[in-house]
Amino acid sequence: MSDERLRILKMVEEGKISAEDASRLLEALREESPAPPASPAGEHRPRWLRIRVTEANGSRVQVNVPVRLLDVALRIAARTGALDDDEGQQVLQALQEAIATGEVGRIVEVVDEEDGDRVEIFVE
Repeated sequence: MSDERLRILKMVEEGKISAEDASRLLEALREESPAPPASPAGEHRPRWLRIRVTEANGSRVQVNVPVRLLDVALRIAARTGALDDDEGQQVLQALQEAIATGEVGRIVEVVDEEDGDRVEIFVE
């Protein structure tokens, strides 16, 4: 079983996502084609949204979400209140614009100057 499938099942077990959300995520992984879809200009569109959180103490968390599942991921984030503030809305808008234009690389970087924690969001 792939790492992505195991992560989805672990999130269900921990109560982080519902069984319905997990089903959608698993189905999308099954349907994902091996080659990235081409844009009209022949360039490759971004396939992955990667979120990396690094705490000042050195611990790291990385979450990889297929771009095709961004809507599901955003609904999960909305349930947790992660997008309730202005900064969350700005991050969401930056992600949507980057994906729509085919931009790749680091889209968002947030550093907490007080404690040194860092959140980076990449589209690849």
